[in-house]
Amino acid sequence: MPYKTSSISPMRAMFVVTLAVLVITGIVSLAIDTTVTSSNKTDKQIVYVSFNIIGVMFAGISFLLMLLLLLICSDKYKPMMVSVIICTALSMMSYAVSVGVHSSIHHVPPIGWMMASLWVSVIGVIIAIVFLFSDPESI
Repeated sequence: MPYKTSSISPMRAMFVVTLAVLVITGIVSLAIDTTVTSSNKTDKQIVYVSFNIIGVMFAGISFLLMLLLLLICSDKYKPMMVSVIICTALSMMSYAVSVGVHSSIHHVPPIGWMMASLWVSVIGVIIAIVFLFSDPESI
């Protein structure tokens, strides 16, 4: 029996906003970091920039999947939520690698945005897991 998830609850709206903030913070961290456009990067710089980009991509995919789930594919609730959880968790892990490598070579400014991205993705994973194990009509 398919779930009826045609209405967008405040919890779902909050999750979509959380994913949007996750994408935005990742993009901001890339935009304010001059290493991104530098031509002579060290291996560590290449790693942290790459994992930040990967984190933004997974966060963007999570955001798009959640929008699709809410607006079009409500009959595929469980598989779509599993996909959102996986992409959000991969985003979290990518940001964690980026933060870890970045903190070994630089101090605060851009890493502040990466830390924000990391913790917003943690929140996203928690909310997505709540969605997965809750009755879709109750959230």
